[in-house]
Amino acid sequence: MHKNDHYKTIGRHLLFWIAYIFYIAIDEGGRHRDSWRFVLPISTLTDLPVAVIVVYVNLYLLMPVYYKSQRYIQYTFWLFALLLFGGLAGRFFSWWLWLPRERYLDPTSMEPKEFWIWIRIVKDSFTNLPVLTVTLVLQLMRDSSQREKRLREVEKERFTAEMNLLKAQINPHFFFNTLNSLYSLTLPVSKKASDVVVRLSDLMRYMLYDATAIKVLLKDEIIHLENYIAIEHMRFTDRLDLSFQHSGDMDGKMVSPLLLLPFIENAFKHGIGNSSGWITIDLQVIRNQLFLKVENSYTPSIPNKGGGLGLYNVKRRLDLIYPNAYLLNIEQTNETFAVELKISL
Repeated sequence: MHKNDHYKTIGRHLLFWIAYIFYIAIDEGGRHRDSWRFVLPISTLTDLPVAVIVVYVNLYLLMPVYYKSQRYIQYTFWLFALLLFGGLAGRFFSWWLWLPRERYLDPTSMEPKEFWIWIRIVKDSFTNLPVLTVTLVLQLMRDSSQREKRLREVEKERFTAEMNLLKAQINPHFFFNTLNSLYSLTLPVSKKASDVVVRLSDLMRYMLYDATAIKVLLKDEIIHLENYIAIEHMRFTDRLDLSFQHSGDMDGKMVSPLLLLPFIENAFKHGIGNSSGWITIDLQVIRNQLFLKVENSYTPSIPNKGGGLGLYNVKRRLDLIYPNAYLLNIEQTNETFAVELKISL
């Protein structure tokens, strides 16, 4: 979270609790009379911390764990348990602090003889229900607003990418026809050259047509990666030690197109200099988790020709498409460069 956003969040929370205290004071002041007196009961010193605990346990523990994962039965159970905790805490402070104080100030006052009066505890439990409901609704509205904002940003990014792609397309049919003609010419001469042409044709077809979708099959994305890796491997075959492995259940798994390519492209761009080098690529799918690890040899003397921009752009895409659903770790030493990516598909 940006530092300014963090301060704004703190400010919103403080304003809410100030408004809550103001509401308690008005409610208490006008309980027995038609007036606008502001009376803050002494029990607010303990009732407010209990309400704060109840609200934030719900917002930052129960909702992320149960509500957002659509485990509504468990969420309802723990929500009532949380309200009961608030009632018990309120009853505890009332029994040990405020009732003895009231008896001291007014010896004739009547007070209950037992702590475990369940009707009283249940009533105390539901005193936190209004503030819990209000904060729950506000949080859901905020989450909905953030989702809509992310969707608009994703659509904007997609529109920009499509416009850039259209600008780069100079009659794709002519391009593919030219590649087919080139393939016919190279086939009798060199099998390797014809293989490069076929893979390049598949690569361009995927980027021009299939990659415009929001999500593509992970299997198709891996085929695209294989074509790219094969072309690059042919360029550096005499001085590159390359390993590419993928495993796991990929049936029906979807992923944002061209999301993994920048990490692999970066390994080829900056891992192979004028001397030999090595690259290892390992892609695994475990349940609904995608794991990608790319490691390559690193030579500090190789000039950086803008590779950082590609990684910045892919981080931006990850933030937009997989918010709070990915982990990215990049490590660089004097000899190696490693990227580890985990995505919840």
